[in-house]
Amino acid sequence: MIPLVSGNRSMSFAALLLCAMFAASCTTVEAARAGSDVAWANDSSRLEESPFPLEDRVRPISVSVPEGGDASLPITCDGALLTALMHNRAIEVARWGPAIGETFVPEARAAFDPALLSSVAWEKGDSQRSSASSVSSGSANVSSVSTTSGGVAPALEDAIDVLTALRRLAALEARRERPVARAEETVGSIAIRQRFPTGSSVTVSGGVTASTNSATGDDNLGHWTVEVQQALLRGAPLAVNLVTLRQARNRAAQSEHAFCAAVLAVTQRVEKAYWDLALAKETLAIRRFGVALAEEQLARQRDLFSVGRAIEGDVMAARAEEASRRADLVDAEANWRQRTIALIHLLGVEDAGRWRMTLDPQDMPDVSPVEVDPDISERLALRYRPELAQAELEAANLALDVQRAANDLLPQLDLVASYGRTSRGDETSDATRFLDSSRFEQYRVGVQLQTPILNRAERARYRRADLLREQGDRLVSSIELALAAEVRQAAIHVDRLQERIRATQEALKNRVEQLRVALDRNSVGKTTNLDVLLVQRDLIQARVEEVSARVSYVEALTDLYAAEGTLLARRGISLDYVQKAGSAPPPEATPE
Repeated sequence: MIPLVSGNRSMSFAALLLCAMFAASCTTVEAARAGSDVAWANDSSRLEESPFPLEDRVRPISVSVPEGGDASLPITCDGALLTALMHNRAIEVARWGPAIGETFVPEARAAFDPALLSSVAWEKGDSQRSSASSVSSGSANVSSVSTTSGGVAPALEDAIDVLTALRRLAALEARRERPVARAEETVGSIAIRQRFPTGSSVTVSGGVTASTNSATGDDNLGHWTVEVQQALLRGAPLAVNLVTLRQARNRAAQSEHAFCAAVLAVTQRVEKAYWDLALAKETLAIRRFGVALAEEQLARQRDLFSVGRAIEGDVMAARAEEASRRADLVDAEANWRQRTIALIHLLGVEDAGRWRMTLDPQDMPDVSPVEVDPDISERLALRYRPELAQAELEAANLALDVQRAANDLLPQLDLVASYGRTSRGDETSDATRFLDSSRFEQYRVGVQLQTPILNRAERARYRRADLLREQGDRLVSSIELALAAEVRQAAIHVDRLQERIRATQEALKNRVEQLRVALDRNSVGKTTNLDVLLVQRDLIQARVEEVSARVSYVEALTDLYAAEGTLLARRGISLDYVQKAGSAPPPEATPE
């Protein structure tokens, strides 16, 4: 560990400097939040938010179907919405998205967290030492070989004797045991490293080494160092070092918009499913009314036939019409059951007898005329549609990738400076005795350069990032164009259905009067039974078309508000409430 000695002002100053720079780093990272958000058009005209939150206007539906029986449950549109927002399975899955997205931010912030590096090691071993005396002894033995006789033959014999002596000396040296040096060493070190968004890093380190060697004696060494490294080219700009953090914040925001998109889609589907069920209920009532008319007409024709005022063909025609209307009634009943199952599925009801449940819609479609301006609807869509917000955030992340790739094209040129002190001696206490003394200071200043020669990988990454950014911008433009077309088509559909409602209501009024006249004329024999049946059929169809036009108009408004992205605000639906209403994920998971 770092030895702290009383009076060591330099180390205290270094520690304070590190703490101050860490605090400044945190402040800088928090400031990175500014500028990372994507701005949208600030036009909320004609956005009529609900004055009261949905949860304050209505209570969720409580479903409990008795075992072996059926249950008829009155339901309103707001009640269906609130129940679906609490229990719908798609929303239950989407609730995890924001919590998952939030994990990207602390992961990115961790790049600027201080890191602790420490190590402790013990080493022991023996090593051989060379002996100069053995070499000199061997040389003396070789030099002592005598040459007593002259001539060529004696010289050859002397050379052979020298070679023999050298071989013997080498064999003796190989068998000879060299001196042994025994060494033991204990090393401990610790360092704290802090990286900053400014492209700099500060490392404060220290350590102690205690070694014992049979040849050189004991040696105890202590040191501490403060090193500062500042990037000059690559990694120097503040904006480049905050790219990862800003992208993480954008991804977290994307997860929020994805959750909003899921809630918006479910809200739209539930509303339309409710009004489809209301239409099925009204259509079923109309078909029952049509069967009643057919039965009444059949009974009238039978009475007339019994007194001779009608022929058998009129009775058969009335009976066929009555059978045809019963077939329509069967279709209406099946459609009503199908719409009920569809709404129950969207509500997320978990009761075992949910499929035997009968839902009775209480709200009737409100056909009050709504002024629709396609230009305003388009501006609202560009502001509130979560899909566009997600695409813009993705385009912003791609632009940040280009910024980082452009910085990677620069060489890695760093300025490095360090200051430290050492203490050394034979005694154990010598490792820390002189750490506070300015006599044993050490300075180092220099630059480091590292760069690839061809830079091909960096240029390829920059080219790819630039192409992806261009693709992302084109995607945003494509989505904007698609949204503009969608809301304008929805606005035209609303206007068309407004006119259709007036037309179908006028047609229904005339069909009712036409049936009254036909019945009066038939009672005095001025019209045939077939004429009455045709007028009844037209009246039934007119009633179906009138109620269908009213329901279609309400559903068209729902589609328009969903296309604008304002449906949740208009219905008083808060995403915070939806997030907390169901089984939301825990705020922080604890690793096992």
